[in-house]
Amino acid sequence: MARLLLVHRDSELDELKDKLTSVEGLDIDTVADYGQALARLEQKPFDALATTMATGLDEDLAFLEEARRFRPHIRAVFLAPSTSREEVLAALRAQVYAVFSPPFEMDRVADLVIKALQDAETDGIQVVSAAPHWITLRVRARLLTADRVVAFVDELHGRLFEESRRDDLLVAFREILLNAIEHGAGFDAEKEVVITAIRSKRALSFHFHDPGPGFPAHPLPQAASSADPISHMDYREEAGLRPGGFGMMVTRQLVDEVIYNEAGNEVLLVKHLHRAESAADGEEPLATSADQAAKSA
Repeated sequence: MARLLLVHRDSELDELKDKLTSVEGLDIDTVADYGQALARLEQKPFDALATTMATGLDEDLAFLEEARRFRPHIRAVFLAPSTSREEVLAALRAQVYAVFSPPFEMDRVADLVIKALQDAETDGIQVVSAAPHWITLRVRARLLTADRVVAFVDELHGRLFEESRRDDLLVAFREILLNAIEHGAGFDAEKEVVITAIRSKRALSFHFHDPGPGFPAHPLPQAASSADPISHMDYREEAGLRPGGFGMMVTRQLVDEVIYNEAGNEVLLVKHLHRAESAADGEEPLATSADQAAKSA
């Protein structure tokens, strides 16, 4: 039986608790604050913990350090009232399983809590570089780790974009990461995918480098193309491949640029920032065509 410690104050996590109580084989203990949580952790083992949004991420991380004195391998999912880039990176370095800030999508939160209960991994994401606009991660080639990475990318960069463009970016990011894990690393958990996120004044770019030999630049028979989106399905069935093959076609429609290296084991995704999105992040606003026309007048 999986055991979850829920730090639950008032009605803040009622929706999350309701979603989790229907999970078969899950035992949930509820406490009101971190003092009670530490006492409970000392008394008995837990697989994961999830916390109230009443505390800041810095306080959450201090609590986790104390909690791991009793349960070194416990996985933590933190809900915070807000997050900064520095706090999210600190959470990554501390091997927090996932971090969420408002607006909360409780289905996504519940999904990562359930994965934290199922997953024995605590070190699947390593921070290599954490300059303000240049972040590099080494990611273990596992599907569960991929879901964690997507959640952290959303916290680090998703707020740069309006909702629909944010969703497009996350779908495209996940597709490329899954391709790297499946085709580049062969789902080998001993292998890693290196991801670098670069934030410029005009765009957000993600560079993926997988450990595989790559693939040729010409269209692959197992992948859909905009010219012929369905014939690859017969090829995949005959070859015994899982259903799919739409990832790259979809990805090209969701971001502004998709660029491969010669070998095909490195990919660059580029999502341009709109003027309002760039300005909202404290960067110099981009010039629109209307601005250029006004200058020329």
